[in-house]
Amino acid sequence: MYIYEKKGRYIIDFQDIPAERPEMPEIEVDERRGNMTEVETGFPEEVAVAEAKRCFSCRRCLGCALCWAECKPEAINFEMEDEDFDLEADEVILTSGMQRKIAPIRGNYGNKHMNVVTDLQVERMLADTGPSNGLIFRPQDGEIPKKIGFAQTFGGVDDKIRDTALFYAVNEAIMAQKKIEGVEISFVSPDIDAFKAGAGRDLDKVSGINFINGIVAEAAEVGENKDIELKYEVNGSEKTESYDLLVLLTQPQLPPIIEGSAKKLGVEVNYASFLGTAGEVIETDKPGVALAQNI
Repeated sequence: MYIYEKKGRYIIDFQDIPAERPEMPEIEVDERRGNMTEVETGFPEEVAVAEAKRCFSCRRCLGCALCWAECKPEAINFEMEDEDFDLEADEVILTSGMQRKIAPIRGNYGNKHMNVVTDLQVERMLADTGPSNGLIFRPQDGEIPKKIGFAQTFGGVDDKIRDTALFYAVNEAIMAQKKIEGVEISFVSPDIDAFKAGAGRDLDKVSGINFINGIVAEAAEVGENKDIELKYEVNGSEKTESYDLLVLLTQPQLPPIIEGSAKKLGVEVNYASFLGTAGEVIETDKPGVALAQNI
């Protein structure tokens, strides 16, 4: 044990802490390639609780109150005792948050093509406060794409989920048009006709975007520039088109914590249940439990 100085105070550094600090869990290296998924996944609840207890496990409180002096919110109460208690609430509101699943495309397993990105990555590029200051570029060489394809690689989902993903991507395409003069943009989706029928006049206002009702099959790199050749099927016929940048649409999903909370409360929910107006509260069949969209 020794003493060192911090902010003008002398702090005792104890050497007999009973447990080592746990390592932060991280996703595998292969899962990090070609996406912007958070690398650190966070501690599970039991590990976080154990770590919190370890922070106070020196077992040598001298009553010096240095910890209290360092705590600006004055959250430390020396007289507080451990206590378990239950909270009763008249209502419980579940809010969905955001989680989006990437459906792989044949030929790009493991995200091996650098010029294949997701709509979430494009969203970050489009943000003026993002890492590229609003600049859309090809990850392969940093060039500005002049031809961009958006592809829906997932299917068999609720209409609301599908339309949410497509509207999300259409908005990105409109923003890309404003940032890149003369850019060519196409959408390939097996649900385009149904989407256009449901969108009605909102989609009529969109110009300069080619909507293709096709089933996406495969993506491959072509040429020295490593453009992306997309294969898709239209009415039984195979088509191919090359793009400077291919954007995969992601599928909205419920975060596991919401699914777990709903299960504990005895409520059956899916992501479509949350797809209302932001802030709208939707009653469920269980009294006192409601859903709310917060994105």
